[in-house]
Amino acid sequence: MSALVLGVSHVPGVGHAVARRFALGGLKVGIMGRQIAKLEESKAAIISDVPGAQISCAAVDCTDADALKIAVQAFESEFGTPKCLVYNASARPFPPQEVAELSVVRLKEDHDVCVAGFLSAVQLVLPSFRAAGEGCILYTGATASLRGSKRFGSFASAKCAARALTQSLAKELAPEGVHVAHVVVDGMVDMPIIRGFTSADMPDDRLLDTTSIAETYWSLYQQDKRCWTFELDIRPSLAEW
Repeated sequence: MSALVLGVSHVPGVGHAVARRFALGGLKVGIMGRQIAKLEESKAAIISDVPGAQISCAAVDCTDADALKIAVQAFESEFGTPKCLVYNASARPFPPQEVAELSVVRLKEDHDVCVAGFLSAVQLVLPSFRAAGEGCILYTGATASLRGSKRFGSFASAKCAARALTQSLAKELAPEGVHVAHVVVDGMVDMPIIRGFTSADMPDDRLLDTTSIAETYWSLYQQDKRCWTFELDIRPSLAEW
């Protein structure tokens, strides 16, 4: 069995941690992202942690539908049809910008990554999922998936649109045995890029642990058909919400 994780760009990071957890569960894992150096770093770290893990990596921009198709086909040739697609690719909310100053170009770019890229990825694996009568699609959402905030209108509009698309997909595919779930990552994740934005004395309990996040994805993948979750939200214990 195999799984495909799109959006691996940080070690540690959510995509990396999820790929590692699926490898630990015995699946062959394909990791994809824009930066080959980061992918190779992730692959090496997973193999070091999980001896015998089978990992493939491909540098690809998820907004390039043709390139994504080639990458997914190459993955399937090596590891077979995936049983799970994890879409962790996301637009960046920074720099924050007021809606009054927001360009159509940035709005479109955010939607291309969060929505259009997801659609392309789903449509590549969906025929095999439907033919098998099983499969799992997991989408990484954010606080912005549920509400807009000042100066984050572009990011929120893209994440909210992705949530709606994911929900529609879940309702369409459930009768065919395909589980679709949306994970609201409601808080800052403990990873180098986030640490760079926070104060030096930020306590660990205010940041989400990537290994624990990955366990959440693994549990969703393993859910029985009689007890499926569409959406869950995760946050650190000290978070205000």
